Amino acid sequence: MALLCAVGAAALLWLLFGWLVRPASVHNLWIVIPGRGNGNLLEAALRQLAWLRRAGLFRGEAVIWDAGLTPEGRELALRLSLRWSWVTCCPSGALEEWLGR
Repeated sequence: MALLCAVGAAALLWLLFGWLVRPASVHNLWIVIPGRGNGNLLEAALRQLAWLRRAGLFRGEAVIWDAGLTPEGRELALRLSLRWSWVTCCPSGALEEWLGR
């Protein structure tokens, strides 16, 4: 009986902890991913965000900010923004204006 009570208490604590650390329901959340060089890290970062979106842990959008992308990196960023509708590209020097819309 004591074991059953302990398991029940642990389950309740686990549910309470999960409720406390659940993601906030912020819908206008933007994640800015700086793109540099040939953009070889962009796809990995966006795949991680896609996983979080599928799990329901991220509901916002992502902005690929051109922080020194090469022409190949810009092409990759554009292809990635076409792949996922929640990803957009921001030109260099326009981030504050872009996020202010």
